[in-house]
Amino acid sequence: MSSDVSRRQALDGAMQALLATSALLDPLRLRIWDEQGLTVTQLRLLRFVSEEEGLSNADLADRLLVTRPSVSALLERLERGGFIRREISPTDRRGICISLQERGRNALASLREETYEYIEGLMESMDERDLAALAAAMEKLIASGRERRRRDLQAFRAPAG
Repeated sequence: MSSDVSRRQALDGAMQALLATSALLDPLRLRIWDEQGLTVTQLRLLRFVSEEEGLSNADLADRLLVTRPSVSALLERLERGGFIRREISPTDRRGICISLQERGRNALASLREETYEYIEGLMESMDERDLAALAAAMEKLIASGRERRRRDLQAFRAPAG
């Protein structure tokens, strides 16, 4: 019983720290929204497309940890805003090729350096060991989140019995 209480206390502390950490990024998120009209998820989608143009809706949904209909809605908004272009794939008429427009490339380029500098400032009091421990813990959290999302998507896609 004591280990359950101890784990719960540790979990509560970790959750509070994660939420507080997330809140530290709010000023940056709000500035991006004000300047570009882009959400964090839209920015992540743009980054994925910039790294690998031609990704499918399914690929983007997996990388963003959202459903395919959600990706379609994101793509529609980004296309209307002039950030991306969608075209029918020349090799697969059922497929869509997604590419960045100049506005999308410019938005990513201007935000990369600003984001790095902002986060670097948040971590300025951390030494190399602290940074390595943080990175290792976050990688475990990311892996756990991806696995959880994979299971959730499988359950969502499973036919009702």
